[in-house]
Amino acid sequence: MSSSHAKRVRRWLGQPRRLLVVASVAVFAVVISTTITHAAWTDNEWAHGAVGVSNPGDCTTNTMFMNQAWGRQLTGTVANIALDSLVGVNGVKAANDGTTTVPTPNDNTVTKVDATTYIAKLPVGILNSTIIAPALGLGLPVGGIGAYTQWSQAQPNGKAHGASGLVSDQSGAVDVAGTANGKVEGPDAAVINLEKLVPAALAGLSLNVGAVASSAEVDACQMVNGWPQVSAAPNVTREYGIAGVDLTATVPAVGALSTGAANLVGAVPGTLTALGGTTGDVSTGISGGLFTLLSPVVKLLSTALSPLSLGSFSTEAIIEKLDVSGIQALLKKPIADSEGVLAVDFSLGTVRIDISSLVGGEYGLNNLNANHEVILDDAIVNTLISKLTALLDEWKGKVMDALLLAVRSVKLHFTSKSTVKLLVVPIASIDVEAGPATLGQFLDGTAPVPKVSVKLLGALDAPLVNNLTTALLGGTLGVVGNVLKATVFGANALVPALGVSLAALVTPVVTAVSPIVRTFRSLVSIRINVQPDKPWSGGAKPSDVTAPAGEYKVSAIRVGLVDFNSASLLSLSLANSSAGPAAVHP
Repeated sequence: MSSSHAKRVRRWLGQPRRLLVVASVAVFAVVISTTITHAAWTDNEWAHGAVGVSNPGDCTTNTMFMNQAWGRQLTGTVANIALDSLVGVNGVKAANDGTTTVPTPNDNTVTKVDATTYIAKLPVGILNSTIIAPALGLGLPVGGIGAYTQWSQAQPNGKAHGASGLVSDQSGAVDVAGTANGKVEGPDAAVINLEKLVPAALAGLSLNVGAVASSAEVDACQMVNGWPQVSAAPNVTREYGIAGVDLTATVPAVGALSTGAANLVGAVPGTLTALGGTTGDVSTGISGGLFTLLSPVVKLLSTALSPLSLGSFSTEAIIEKLDVSGIQALLKKPIADSEGVLAVDFSLGTVRIDISSLVGGEYGLNNLNANHEVILDDAIVNTLISKLTALLDEWKGKVMDALLLAVRSVKLHFTSKSTVKLLVVPIASIDVEAGPATLGQFLDGTAPVPKVSVKLLGALDAPLVNNLTTALLGGTLGVVGNVLKATVFGANALVPALGVSLAALVTPVVTAVSPIVRTFRSLVSIRINVQPDKPWSGGAKPSDVTAPAGEYKVSAIRVGLVDFNSASLLSLSLANSSAGPAAVHP
């Protein structure tokens, strides 16, 4: 028995009227009390200890331990700037020496909750300084500036608790309103502009880390022969939550698609209107169609004594101007797939990839094993490209459907004129007027019956008038429909040709994304639920992922470069918490 242990025994036994009750040894699990509402993303580690005393001085009520805990939202180095050098970003540490709990730093950035608990709100404004802003920006958190909290508690009974991120000021609970399943309504915790770090290789790339939180608790007390001792396998609970991680890429092909599509659609009204007039393809097509319709009728009525001929038609068609403002608005509207994996922003020229949905499980990047590595392998990249192809094809289809609907709604009104000649002398005039009706009605044959006037200029010839009138009433709408198919709606006409041109702009977007993702995965490392004392697979452990024996640490996410020699450029951990190490007060 050590001298200090012997002194404690004498001190306890020497107190008057003190009853020492020695119970039989029992094994039980000590459960640390905490408030977690989303238990699906917890990573609990339970250990067991023996109990020999059930009186003041047991693992619940003793005051014999030194202990510490720590909470810090951001650690690491970004763009050669160590975050430790930024005042106010170094979180809060609570250390109990067996008598008093003291915070570090011990200044006005730290608020005392009770005798063993301290908090420090993250000063968001500091990270918008010129020093760090080029590489890292922090969005305003839920509830406004300062809602990202760093929390620590060190008690003399062997219990310690650290937490950071979206954390309760009072209890340290990491109930983050859905962070664990990706439904939290809040801004990103960090936006890492990778272009500022490795311009040549990662141009136009940024990594958006959603709202995060973590918590680490330890109960280091174990009763050995009736005395509190530091447990070799203490009760430890570590938890984390990540709302999401997105990779956003500026893709020049998206900008080209956006600009090109807008130009293509913007040209349609003028092109469509030009099909009318007196010389446009719709006008000349109607003239030719009516001539073909009536020529057999005139020929049938012609005889050797009365040789008749049909004069050429002249047509004036008025096609109202197409309004494409709704389609142009559609071209600017961001699109996303139904699973939330991909989003394309045409105005910004970007493709956003939700890594959480792409590689995560039911809870995204939550509820994963310690030190989980996010790997965008070839199978995942191929899946991504398939989704992007389908998404852009669906978008192109919606654009074409909207254009088709708009063009079908445009109204057409036309008049056509011709004559019937006997030898070279006109003997009858022909006037045909149709519309105004929509192009869709003409195409479908549902436009109102045209107005037809056949007038004899000489002697009465009833069969000529009747036959020409009947032919025009029955065939004019069909003529117009065929003309519109050939000039506007047919295989190589105006609307389908635009679809072909649009598809040619879509292909480069799909082609560009695959190498971007492959470059990213070869240069950037993402680890989830980082715990330094747990096994690390997939390469050497970075030097910043460390903790002394007895300290139980967790970081919700770590982002770094694959090349560890570039750690000064990027080695960033978010939502960091730790508890311990503990020792018995001498």
